[in-house]
Amino acid sequence: MSSAPLWRQNRYDLAGRVALVTGAFGGLGPATTLALLESGASVLAVASRERPDALERLKAQAGEDGERLSAAVADARDENAVAALVSDLVQRAGRLDILVNIIGGYAAGQPVTALDTQTLDRMLELNLKTTFLFSKHAARAMERNQFGRIINIASRAAVSGRKNAAAYAIAKASVITLTEAQSEEVVERGITVNALLPGIIDTPANRASMPNANFARWPRPEEIARVIAFLASDDAGLISGASIPVYGRS
Repeated sequence: MSSAPLWRQNRYDLAGRVALVTGAFGGLGPATTLALLESGASVLAVASRERPDALERLKAQAGEDGERLSAAVADARDENAVAALVSDLVQRAGRLDILVNIIGGYAAGQPVTALDTQTLDRMLELNLKTTFLFSKHAARAMERNQFGRIINIASRAAVSGRKNAAAYAIAKASVITLTEAQSEEVVERGITVNALLPGIIDTPANRASMPNANFARWPRPEEIARVIAFLASDDAGLISGASIPVYGRS
């Protein structure tokens, strides 16, 4: 077995591609960014606030590939901000080939009978609206070159339901519907749209919130990042409109 980090194994050829990753400094974002960089893409890492320390850490991990990494700040819930960010990227890089929608949020603890509308609105805004806005404006840019890969992060909860987490499950199920609808709209323009359905991802935050869980059964960010790199590649051109389980070993 190779001792190299997972994002350096079985890499796909993304040389010359330009990628945009939202939520790039969260639990799944860094591994995804590293996998795309290692595969040859240039990556714009998007966050909701300035994260210079996180950016420098990622560049250090990426080594020479870090020269192709940049960052931007935008409110992903604001359409004008999203449109401006995508437009600026295309003006500077000349193209946009890959979008990975990772940004999102989680809330649970209330049954439907006690669920407040503020929580429902927040889950829809963080998980569905942000994905919708970036997918809308990225697809417009991708159409110019008749090529694109849009990869959305939904959730296992979207298809299996989760007690006391209805707002989150509803929002992530809506991401699947968005994925399926947009995939049919852009299929003739060389653009694929797919969703991944992770279970509980093995991140420090999740370990801290569930200290008695069996962490060995959870998918690691690096493992999911390899699937994302595949979907971003030419090899995955026949796959679109899919909701792909990445549950781990549970």
